[in-house]
Amino acid sequence: MDLKETFVENLETHKGNILSFRIDRVLCPNGEMATRDIIDHHGGVCVAPLTDAGELIFIRQFRYSYEEVILELPAGKLEAGEQADTEAAGRRELQEETGATAREMIDLGVFYPTCGYCNEKIYLYAAKGLQFGAQHLDADEFVEVLKIKLEDAVRMVMDGTIKDGKSIALIMKINELKRENKI
Repeated sequence: MDLKETFVENLETHKGNILSFRIDRVLCPNGEMATRDIIDHHGGVCVAPLTDAGELIFIRQFRYSYEEVILELPAGKLEAGEQADTEAAGRRELQEETGATAREMIDLGVFYPTCGYCNEKIYLYAAKGLQFGAQHLDADEFVEVLKIKLEDAVRMVMDGTIKDGKSIALIMKINELKRENKI
C-alpha cells in the first residue's frame, strides 16, 4: 500500500527565530487533497552524561512554554551547519550546560519528538569519561546541574517526575543498554 503524501503547494509561511510554521497542501494516496500544518525546526541534540559511579548529569531549568521548572538531560538546538556533525553539537551543549567534557560519545540514534506536525529530529548520545570544568551558558540560560543515579532516573520517569520526552527516551535507552552490559 502506498502511504506517501505528495506536496502540491505552500499556502502560508511564518518565520521565527528558532522555527518556522507553514501550511502545505498535499495530495493523499486516495487522490484527495488535504492541508498539513508543519513546524520546520533545525533539529537538536540530547546527551546522557554518565559518570563512572552510574549517575546521570541532569539540568533543571524553567521552561516558559510549560510555566514550570523541568528536569532534563543536557540538550540544545543545532546551529546552522551542525546537521553534518551532531556529535560536535552534543559535545558543545554538554560543555555549555554542565561544564563537562567527554572522552567518549556514543551515538544512540534519532528521536522524533512530534512527528504529527514538526520535522524536528533530536540526535541522542551517551557521554562517558567525563571531566568537569566551567559552564558556558547563553546569556538567557539559567540552569541548575545535578547528578541522579540511573535507577533513580528510571523511577522518576515511571512516576512522572521526569516529563521531558527526549530525556525519557534517552534514559530508557541507557538503562536497557546498561542492563545488557553494552554501555
